[in-house]
Amino acid sequence: MMDYELFKEVVTETLLSHMPDELAGYSLRADRTGKVNETLDALHLVPPSCPPDSLYPTVYLNYMYEEYKKSGDLQATLELAAFYLAGACREAERKNSRITPQGATKRIVMSLVNTKQNREMLGYMPHREFEDLSIIYKYVIDTRNPVESVPVTVEMAENIGMSEEELFHAAVENTRRLFPPKAELLSDIIVELFMDGGFSEEAAQEMGRTIQLPIYVISNEQNINGAVSMLYGDNIHELAERTGSDLYIMPLSVHEVMAVPSEAAAPEELAKLVEENNMSRIGLADRLSNQVYRYDKERQKLSLATDTPNKRLDGNSPKQDRTDGKKQSR
Repeated sequence: MMDYELFKEVVTETLLSHMPDELAGYSLRADRTGKVNETLDALHLVPPSCPPDSLYPTVYLNYMYEEYKKSGDLQATLELAAFYLAGACREAERKNSRITPQGATKRIVMSLVNTKQNREMLGYMPHREFEDLSIIYKYVIDTRNPVESVPVTVEMAENIGMSEEELFHAAVENTRRLFPPKAELLSDIIVELFMDGGFSEEAAQEMGRTIQLPIYVISNEQNINGAVSMLYGDNIHELAERTGSDLYIMPLSVHEVMAVPSEAAAPEELAKLVEENNMSRIGLADRLSNQVYRYDKERQKLSLATDTPNKRLDGNSPKQDRTDGKKQSR
């Protein structure tokens, strides 16, 4: 079985020969592409005379190699990748046709990623930092299930004619409109889960009563990239008023956070729970932070409550921040 470096070389040289005849004239472009929380070896299938800011069908060699190791069949791996790329070409054409400057102001939304873990990706995406996180932007193509969106790169922002400041103001409004925030009591969620699992209402209510504190799970109606809802100060302040205390915000994933009354536990203890949750239950692409935040009810301000020397989100030891990559658009 080939090692990864040889596999990359062979696939890069031979994948085009497995593409269907109707894609003659297409080329492959190899690079290192940042995805949320990781950077991967990518092969992009590029049509002739394609604008540089267009979406390209992409396969990731890292994932291809894992499939190759399972089967040991290089030919089958290449054919599967070619089949996927051929279908993805049609999807890319459809998405490219729907990304327009005219529609951008109503379709730009925002989500949160970890800044240190995504230095390379952030190098070519407009963004703004908040504590240890960064707000990034996406162009929503379809809000129906499943939600379709594409990240806004520096090139796309230039093409649709929006600065980072304009992206931000549009995203604040659009995100609340397209993905309405919600906050649910953890006790209510537990009751619903037990009843869905076949327990009687009485038994489910009894389990819900085991949660003594008013703990809230914050997300959005679609439960997708809902952690950004913690940035809505009016919503967080309302929860703090309900509980009558400051709040610690625990990032459960990029999709949701948990608001805990400040008397529940020391922030360092909560940070340990967050890290354990990330490393044992949450996939790498969905991890947001190993830290905990505090909402100060009197000052109406959200800020970091911990700065613990936790491992990176990928489990590796902390490394010095990288400062390379394309210049950030501001």
